[in-house]
Amino acid sequence: MSYSIKSQEKLEKNKVKLKVEVSDGYFKKSLGKAYRDISGKAKIPGFRKGRIPYEIIDINYGKEYVLAEAANISISELYPEIIESSDIKPIDYPKVDIDGEILENKPVNFLITVDVEPEAELANYKGIKAKGLPTEVEEEEVDAQIENLRNRFASLEPIDEKEVSRNRDIATIDFKGTIDGKEFEGGSYNDFILDIGAGRLYKEIEKALVGLKKGEEKTVNVKMPKEIENKEIAGKKAEFNLKIKEIKRKILPEVDAEFLKNMGDFENVEALREFIKTNIKEQKENARQNKIFSDIVEYLIANSKIDIPKIMIENEVKELKHDFDHKLEDQKITKDQYLSYFNITEEKFESDFEQRALNNVKEYIIFNTLENKLRKEIEPNDKEIEEEKERIIKNSTKAEDKKKLEDYFKTPTGEKNIKSSIRRKKLVDILIKNAKIKEISAEELKKQSKLQKNPKKSEQKKSEQEEPKHKKSEQKKSEQEKSEKKEPATKETGNK
Repeated sequence: MSYSIKSQEKLEKNKVKLKVEVSDGYFKKSLGKAYRDISGKAKIPGFRKGRIPYEIIDINYGKEYVLAEAANISISELYPEIIESSDIKPIDYPKVDIDGEILENKPVNFLITVDVEPEAELANYKGIKAKGLPTEVEEEEVDAQIENLRNRFASLEPIDEKEVSRNRDIATIDFKGTIDGKEFEGGSYNDFILDIGAGRLYKEIEKALVGLKKGEEKTVNVKMPKEIENKEIAGKKAEFNLKIKEIKRKILPEVDAEFLKNMGDFENVEALREFIKTNIKEQKENARQNKIFSDIVEYLIANSKIDIPKIMIENEVKELKHDFDHKLEDQKITKDQYLSYFNITEEKFESDFEQRALNNVKEYIIFNTLENKLRKEIEPNDKEIEEEKERIIKNSTKAEDKKKLEDYFKTPTGEKNIKSSIRRKKLVDILIKNAKIKEISAEELKKQSKLQKNPKKSEQKKSEQEEPKHKKSEQKKSEQEKSEKKEPATKETGNK
């Protein structure tokens, strides 16, 4: 054995101290490496690099120095294995001290002190309230999917110059936005391709485009939303000059034999509808599970106590930013362009990443704590491990990928990751089974969706119900006065 862990002590503030003994045989090999490393770098008159006798190195550098270098080599090589076998999860570099004297041909003792991942003081995971989304599929949803397919495979044909544009035409437009006669950032664009009525631009703009002919211009006033990030224009009245340069109309394909063949060689419309229905059902079931799980996670994060080391947040922020940078590279845009496009300040950008990192770390710690607590219940058996391997390999389409997966699962890392994946799935199942799920009907979900789209309307309705009757007439009059300058419901990035 290369080493042995003599003791493992838990210290304050998520620190662990290990006492490790490296065998004399392993240390002897490390000592040889230390001599060779020094010999390859040293500049000693009369000797070539790499050919310096050990005795000369001892004279010039000192035996103690060489022994210390050998100790460093030993612990550097063995540290990952030591951590793996001790079943701790470090979050930072360790502090390593020599325990006692270093002697040639003798074992060497080390004291390793390291910050490890904390455990959460968990809220009770049983009886957490969660909402269960409906999974029934309505025929209208299947109809909508077929209509989406028709739109996706529609052809575009330029309309006659005498014809006017209408909703769902594809128009190429120029627009220029000004506030008090001055252009503002992101308010102007040339050759913007727009699916009229799809909601990409402010609704006043899209409404104004309906009924125009190719080459015609129109001016429309828009009150900018108060909620947008760019506070310089938030809530102000803007004037947009619109010019329609080209209009193309979608020609939707008929749902005939050719269409069915293009969709996957379906025998008839009923077969296509059944296929779509199955897919929607699967999506809804996944959405239901995700919603329940999301509610559980949200509760646990809000109600569990965790002392999170700062280094964990910093490391997670680095990971998130690294992934973000790669996405920007793929899209061939810079960070400044991204911030400008979405009207996000540098401060908001940084705070968003820190909040995401905090939530990610909290969730990670909570689930690690739960896994440790429920280890016996979630530990996979040999049958479960083999079934999971077979499932993953079966879902792979390419033969070379199947072979790579088979080889990967034979490695210690592959085996470890499979076990970890199964544990997490079983843990999620336990949490969902122990949750108090309130089922939401499709009708109730539609109502909630409408309220989310019109939050002001729902707040108004609520306040009307709570107010005394003699105030309702005043409220009604006030609302009528406000309706003349009602703020549009638009997307923040619509002016792009």
